[in-house]
Amino acid sequence: MKALIGLAGLLALAGCEKAMKPPLHTGVCWRLADAMNGAQDFRPMSNSVPNLQACAVQLEGLRLKHKIPVTGAYQGQIIYVTEEAIVAAASSKARRYQVFTPQQRAEVDRGLKRMMEAR
Repeated sequence: MKALIGLAGLLALAGCEKAMKPPLHTGVCWRLADAMNGAQDFRPMSNSVPNLQACAVQLEGLRLKHKIPVTGAYQGQIIYVTEEAIVAAASSKARRYQVFTPQQRAEVDRGLKRMMEAR
């Protein structure tokens, strides 16, 4: 019984957690990074990015290079890049949608890997 009460308390706290909101700046691709206070915040990665897909490709490049999941943002959308998928959402609590089909992502990865090998 105590375990159920503890679990209910944890779920209530999780429900109170504020949703992370992405920056709205036009044309800027952001990366989520650790801040000095131990929290996380979005830091600009590149400017003059034409669309969400182009930002997602840059974030996928970081994931491939460092072999870890990457979170970023583009014009009010959070972009989550993991080994399994690249998805986006309006906030950390909003429904996520797929940015690339598996075939499109495979093509992106082939191009990124060729670029990395050429360097």
